Amino acid sequence: MRTLLAGALLALMLGLAAGLALCPGSGTCRTLAPDRAGLALFHALRSDSADRLAATLTWAGSLALLLPAALARAAWLRRRQRPWHEAAFVPAALLGTTLLVHAVKLGVMRPRPDLFPTGLPLPPDASFPSAHTAQALALVLALWLQPGRPRPAARWLAAGLMLAGAVAATRLQLQVHWPTDLIGGALMAAVWVLALARATGGASRICGCGRYPGTTQSDPP
Repeated sequence: MRTLLAGALLALMLGLAAGLALCPGSGTCRTLAPDRAGLALFHALRSDSADRLAATLTWAGSLALLLPAALARAAWLRRRQRPWHEAAFVPAALLGTTLLVHAVKLGVMRPRPDLFPTGLPLPPDASFPSAHTAQALALVLALWLQPGRPRPAARWLAAGLMLAGAVAATRLQLQVHWPTDLIGGALMAAVWVLALARATGGASRICGCGRYPGTTQSDPP
């Protein structure tokens, strides 16, 4: 429990510290040169087809898609008679990340970008940090660190990180986030999921055997 609380507090403090450095108060927020340069770069690459692709791919970071997938994973593990703490790990990683990110959004209240036209209606919540980026990365890391089973091959982690990176890129392509929003969301997700994994034993699993510990039952990643 102490590890969980420390991880949540650390993620929250990191997010708030970074966010308040960007938005020190009095309704004013800084726009950093890397933020302007990043959005300008993606604006220069925009086209109707690229925007349509980004608008579709960005759903891979939405809680509306990821939460049912995480709950289905938990139900599948329970059907295989895995303990509750193992089955609940992925949903807890995802929902914990979501709650922490939205808490920081409320504390920072950074406005959405307004440098260029957007490819989607601007979301109603604050900009910092990016929930889509955080949620996509949280799911990838949670699947990689799932307690009670060996880590999948490194290629699965690489593929997951590429997908999370693509989700982050869609937020810039659609001009709905600053680049620093993505960094903040990714850092918060990583801190929380790693703390959760440490608390539940997910970070100490034996790698490479392809089976649940103590069984002969093989499973895909």
